[in-house]
Amino acid sequence: MKKLLTLLTTVVLMLSFVACGGRDKVDISTAKNIHDLKGASIAAQSATFHLEVLSQIDGVKISDYEDFPALLIALNSGVIDGYVAEEPTAYAECLRNPNLAYLPFVNNDTGFTAGPTDTGIAIAFKTGSSMVQPVNQILATINESTKKKLMEQAVEMSINKNSALNEELALISSNTNTSNGTLKIAMECGYDPFNWTQTSNVNGAVPIANGTTGSTLYANGYDVQIAKYVAAELGMALEIHQYEWNSLIPAVQMGSVDGIIAGMSPTAEREAEVDFTDCYYLSNLVVIYKKAN
Repeated sequence: MKKLLTLLTTVVLMLSFVACGGRDKVDISTAKNIHDLKGASIAAQSATFHLEVLSQIDGVKISDYEDFPALLIALNSGVIDGYVAEEPTAYAECLRNPNLAYLPFVNNDTGFTAGPTDTGIAIAFKTGSSMVQPVNQILATINESTKKKLMEQAVEMSINKNSALNEELALISSNTNTSNGTLKIAMECGYDPFNWTQTSNVNGAVPIANGTTGSTLYANGYDVQIAKYVAAELGMALEIHQYEWNSLIPAVQMGSVDGIIAGMSPTAEREAEVDFTDCYYLSNLVVIYKKAN
């Protein structure tokens, strides 16, 4: 279904572009701060803080898309001049596509005004869950150098998803006891380098538990490795469940899964719906653009 929706999005974007006879693109490649984007058409993913921060720029033309594949299609089709992303996501995407680059804005300096609850990434549990405190204790054991190294590995793995790393993963638990049950974690499985889908279990990928019958797909990425470590330290087996972004919080609220590890920031709006752990990663917001031909 997601592939069908992405295909339909592609067709709609292409038809819209042709019907409008193209548009005057704005070259944002020399922008030094977010206010230099004035007049440009900049997009972000629906229902995210990425979309909210665009209101900080006067005169920018704002649009939103369901997911990052749709944003990439819009950019390559010339419908938008750029879109907002976390810096690791932008870095990975630009490595895959040499025609793309990103503006290395710095939050609260040359970039968007944002606090740690806006750009930090945390694990979400159902309101009142007893999991928050023990998981916080586990997250506190992961030092910054390990987080940095793991993200570097996640970016490398996302470029060649079914190729083995030539080194051990930066974050591995030594605990093999899973007698405390199963930890069911939800994510999009489509937000490189935080989480993605691949066809093999290379580099410690985890089967997607609610995948299509008859074909086994695997999830991997920074979020997956964090989920594996947390589950192992809790003495639990891990299950990864794939959901659309807007369905992640409802899945936790209904008890379909135990938690969300999906590059999700603990914004005030979300904290009214779920409980968050401490942040397990702090990122920077940048804007991806297409290089001039």
